[in-house]
Amino acid sequence: MAIHLNDQAFRTAAAEMAQLQKRNRRLREKLENMYKNLTTALNTPAGHEMNFAVRDVLLEPIDNMSKVIQHMSNTLDTIIGNVNGSGVYYDKLFDEYDELDRILKNKTTR
Repeated sequence: MAIHLNDQAFRTAAAEMAQLQKRNRRLREKLENMYKNLTTALNTPAGHEMNFAVRDVLLEPIDNMSKVIQHMSNTLDTIIGNVNGSGVYYDKLFDEYDELDRILKNKTTR
């Protein structure tokens, strides 16, 4: 039994994750600047409280999303071999599975 994966699909996913990370970063910058401008305009104690609330309510989820995207990007890089240059991660895993399968078949046919 052979399992084949589409290497190009992994590479496409990795490239799209990198683009998503950039878009997420730009969104965060825009929102942070927008609210900085707003709190500057509201240079009062209430404006300062609003600044703290924005960071917790709006920017924190975006920061958390960035962490998720980065983790997924790291996983994809490992899978496609961008981390240590050793080739596609799953190729080695499936080769080992095929070897184990061959060994087990040989033992059962004896």
